[in-house]
Amino acid sequence: MASEAAKSQDGRETKSLSLALSEAYSKVKESGVGGVALDPPHIASAFVSVGNAYDKQARTARSRISAWRARVSRGLWIDNFGREAESLRKRVLGGFDTETLSASGLLLVASYRLEKRKQLQSLVDSALEELFETQVVNLEKSTLKRLQAQLLKTLNDSAEEVIDSNAAALRQVTFSFESIMEDLEVPLLGLTKEKSIRAVSSKLNDALMAFPDSPAAKIQRTKQVKKVVNKEKKPSQRGLDFGLDLVAMLRPDGFGSLQGFAGYQLGGNSVTVGVHNDADDPQTIAQFGGVRPPLLRVQPKLRVDVEL
Repeated sequence: MASEAAKSQDGRETKSLSLALSEAYSKVKESGVGGVALDPPHIASAFVSVGNAYDKQARTARSRISAWRARVSRGLWIDNFGREAESLRKRVLGGFDTETLSASGLLLVASYRLEKRKQLQSLVDSALEELFETQVVNLEKSTLKRLQAQLLKTLNDSAEEVIDSNAAALRQVTFSFESIMEDLEVPLLGLTKEKSIRAVSSKLNDALMAFPDSPAAKIQRTKQVKKVVNKEKKPSQRGLDFGLDLVAMLRPDGFGSLQGFAGYQLGGNSVTVGVHNDADDPQTIAQFGGVRPPLLRVQPKLRVDVEL
């Protein structure tokens, strides 16, 4: 009846909602069932206003929280989350209080208003607590990963250097964790950094002690050994090298009872000198076509080394 009374023949609103409710209320009382209509029009209007304010502010909170959840689900965290969370909470609850202020003085509506405010506050606070815990987990994982990466860089250094570098890496990642936690904490909800800092400090120390025997460290050491064993020449070592090999043979008189060789190498050049007293040996003479071999025979060789 109120809806019909608030509209004209062409469908456009011509009366206010309160006036339409008043007229509808009067018609209900005149119909003889006034016992059913216990709340006057302004009370009913206040109930509607409180419900609408709750729905509006809940949509605002859910919209913002959904965007944050999408980022956190990717293993990230929200910049200045603590300040943004308190701002959202203040804006949502403050907006609800402002829009339902007129209902706070109505005895029949006040309890309903308080109940809806508690529901709205619970919706926002529980979502913020969930986001905070998830971001702490993401930050812990990222911090442990950064520490491992720093330790891997200095794995093959000397023992003294490793101790110093590991201590520096631990201080660096711990400081970074504390700095980010300062932006995440929401003191208004009791979500502070102290508990998380103590927990991550213990995890970092355990990771540092267990690192030498970790799979990542073993793989890194294996790669280093293979790199040394299978080390290849650098491109600058490739080229074209020349060398001279000089072979001299001295054959004095005799039947092969004396034989010896001596050699010397300088860089890519070499000299080899041999002595064999087989000049009178029939087999040697036969090899040279029936004549004695020359006393000294020299054979030079040019060697070319190509490395590609």
